[in-house]
Amino acid sequence: MQDKRFSRRDILFGGLRKLRSLGEEKGPAAPADKAAPPASELAKRLAEAHAAFKAADYEAAAEAYRSCSRLDTNHPDVRRRLGYCLYRLGQFVQARVELDRALRLLTKDNFTSLYLGLTLARMGRPKDAVAAWRAYYNPDEIRIMRELNLQIALLEAPEPTTAEAAADAVEESVEARKEELRDG
Repeated sequence: MQDKRFSRRDILFGGLRKLRSLGEEKGPAAPADKAAPPASELAKRLAEAHAAFKAADYEAAAEAYRSCSRLDTNHPDVRRRLGYCLYRLGQFVQARVELDRALRLLTKDNFTSLYLGLTLARMGRPKDAVAAWRAYYNPDEIRIMRELNLQIALLEAPEPTTAEAAADAVEESVEARKEELRDG
């Protein structure tokens, strides 16, 4: 027979009461509330980093993105933008590390593949650059894809071009496309 300590109503509404009582017990000092300051700190630092990035102050942006990466080690956009800033600053080894991390987090990303390939080309590693550029597929950016395919073919030719020349040609193509977008 039914246990007399619990009524049917207690059984039906007991879970709801338990949830309500748990919410009341937490109060303002709950552990979930402690997580809010780092998130707001991350948002503040991200805003600073994005502003420096937009102003093309890559040194300041790199420092800001580094501080963001300490707060959230698995933030793919932070890793990707930090890698780009480091590439622009000529710090190719660190840029490769950050772009590799971003690509591991994102699995596939055209921007990261493009700049990882450029970084590897600047490091004098044409075979690795080709592998990174092969992952780039963006039918909306025909100019860049055409240049990447041309440079891949030239790097794989019997008398290959230099990785530095390939990187220069790809960067010229990217800059030309940016100009088109600004003018258009």
